[in-house]
This record gives sequence, C-alpha cells and structure tokens, in this order.
Amino acid sequence: MQLIINDKEIIFNTQYGKRKKMVLEISPEGHITIKVPSKTPESEIIAFIKANAKSIFAFQDRLENRKYISSKKNYTEDETFLFQGKACQLGELLETIPETEEEIQLLLKKFYITQTKVIVKKRVKHFEKLIGVNAKSITVVDSPCSWGTCNSYKELTFNYRLSMAPLQVIDYVIIHELCHIHHLNHDRSFWRKVGAYDPHFKEHQDYLARFGGVMTI
Repeated sequence: MQLIINDKEIIFNTQYGKRKKMVLEISPEGHITIKVPSKTPESEIIAFIKANAKSIFAFQDRLENRKYISSKKNYTEDETFLFQGKACQLGELLETIPETEEEIQLLLKKFYITQTKVIVKKRVKHFEKLIGVNAKSITVVDSPCSWGTCNSYKELTFNYRLSMAPLQVIDYVIIHELCHIHHLNHDRSFWRKVGAYDPHFKEHQDYLARFGGVMTI
C-alpha cells in the first residue's frame, strides 16, 4: 500500500494475523511491514501509519545517509546479506566461513541457489493451482538482467538471488511468470491477470527496483 503524508511517500505491506495490537516493523534496508489483528479496518491502519510517520521519516532520512546493506561486501563474519527480506549476518547463513573471499562467495551462491529452488518450487505449485496453469519446467539461474522469465514452451527461470527478497515479492515474480503462460506480452489483460492474484504487485515491483542493487553476494 502507498500513503502520502506531507508530500512524502510511505510504501508498506500489511500482514493480518492473530494478534491483539498493531506492530510496525522496518527492515534494515527500509522495507516497512505493518502487522495487524485480523479484520482490522484500513482506516485504522492508515491512522496507525500517520501516528508513526515521524519515526518512519526519521529512519528513511538515516537510510539516505547510511547504507545498512551494501552492494560491496567485506566478507567478515558480521557482514550483512539479505535473506527473505531480512538482514542476516554471514555467520547466520553459513555454518562454516571459509578463509578466502572466493570460497565464501561460492558457498553463498550455493546457499541462495538451494534456498531459491526450494521456495520457488513450493510457491509455483501453489500458484499453478490458483491460476490454472502448469509450467513445463523450473530452473534457477544466474541472471544479470531479470528476476524471472517464461518462454512459449512454458519453461520458467528464476534468478538465484530471488530468495533474498521477502516472500510477498518472490510470490509476485512467480505470479508474473505464470501469468505469461496465458499472456506472453505485457498488455492490459496480462496486468489484470497479475493484479487478480497480487493486488499489491506495484509495491513489490518497487521493492525490486529499490533494493535489487543490494541483493548481491
């Protein structure tokens, strides 16, 4: 969801669940999540955001001046890497940390490839049933220019770095590619189809545009 307050933009995701009060969470890279009780009216969520706008803007100002997640890594044990939208230290992702940067990069890449395969295969199966399509194959690749692709043979590919994103964003990419099975182009029918299964797809596009540059190893 998007909200404009004092000419400043706040983009956030809302998570409904069994809880008694609303909670604001801001990830180190600036992704905002509002966790709210089930059936909370949108008006109350907006009021909650407005009440916390000052602290959100203060965080965003700090983020402009200091990168919590950098695209340049030093590969020390406390260096941070993204995993499912959260900042994790290197030691949290790898059981053992090799001595050289090259070996660390190789292990990290294997970690993300494995995790992306597991997540993507599970979520593709879920959305295939909802959308009413079947992919012929799923491949995880090292792509410098795309998060996912779908060709005319219904073969899907996904960027191995996709598991660095929050699950909602991963779902968006999966929905996007599965919808290409019906529509190979990006016409209005395609985007209506995507919006039917991900009403917040523009927010998820925005996440990839903002943070794709730091989703690196």
